[in-house]
Amino acid sequence: MKVKKLFRIRKITVMILIAAGCTICLRYTQECTDGIKKGILFCLEVLVPSLYAFMTLSSAVIRSGIAVLLTKPLGKISRFLFRLPPSGLAVILLSIIGGYPVGAQCATMLFEQGSISRTEAEKVANIAVCAGPGFLINYVGSALLGSRQIGIILLCAEITGVLVTGVIVGRTMRSTPLPHPDPSSKAASRNLLIDAVADASRATFRMCGMVVICTAMISVIEEVSPDKRITDITSALIEITEGCHRMCGGYPICLIAFFIGFGGISVHLQAYAGMGELHVNKIIFFLFRILQGIITAAAAYSYLMIFPVEQDVFNSTGAQLTIAKSATPAGSAALVLSSLFFIGSVHRRQDADT
Repeated sequence: MKVKKLFRIRKITVMILIAAGCTICLRYTQECTDGIKKGILFCLEVLVPSLYAFMTLSSAVIRSGIAVLLTKPLGKISRFLFRLPPSGLAVILLSIIGGYPVGAQCATMLFEQGSISRTEAEKVANIAVCAGPGFLINYVGSALLGSRQIGIILLCAEITGVLVTGVIVGRTMRSTPLPHPDPSSKAASRNLLIDAVADASRATFRMCGMVVICTAMISVIEEVSPDKRITDITSALIEITEGCHRMCGGYPICLIAFFIGFGGISVHLQAYAGMGELHVNKIIFFLFRILQGIITAAAAYSYLMIFPVEQDVFNSTGAQLTIAKSATPAGSAALVLSSLFFIGSVHRRQDADT
């Protein structure tokens, strides 16, 4: 009876949220439209150019089995720090290089190919959530704050947050290793490139879709919010790209570092979507992201004390974001081409299943 009651309450809650969403879309049509346009702009100019290549390469590294081979010499370090096999460390490193969507996707692929157990993959998915160097150095540091040095400091703080959080996760979450892990990847096939592109396209579509809907929500919040600061903080909590664009230049670097470590609800939902059959406790995942945000903020404060930066660097974000080199016809054509690869791969897999 309790299960049925909970299911009924959940169903009613979902219906109320859908009705509220429809009402908001009808009431704030122009704000939603402007937010969607802005989200697409972010995806074209920032996210796809800085992450797509890394996501494709990381998928190829996992599918080819190279990740397991390259990290074997680091097995003792991985087990000592994170209580994980070497392949788990490979996912963490790929996530640091590739950015937010990479970790959950790679952990799921390792589990599906039999390199790690389910509990190990769930532990990796709780650790490997972080921004990549392209986003932090080029976008947040150089474009928004006008200082590549600040971007490097934020990257070092983020890496510190990931590693310290990983050590805590490794010692608090129990995992059962596979008795006989499969050293060879089942996915290392003749279609490695196509499969890697398909994986990256799938993750890109999820990422861009979440960014677009979240920026639409932020535009509505901006319209109804009584205070700009409420909008700025809410933006950073919901979607980190828009949040950084609003906060850089007007808020302390340590606060920005916290939200970078936290990731934002949009990133959390992208991670959940990439986890596939993994059963990660969402409350625990959320708490670990708060912890990672606190550690990242503390690390950023410490690094800024050691490597001080001129204060006038923080006053450089007044310009509107505009489409630049990454939104050229060639870039758009590349995105369309990768989409076709993805659609073709899906059809091929469906035919194989039938």
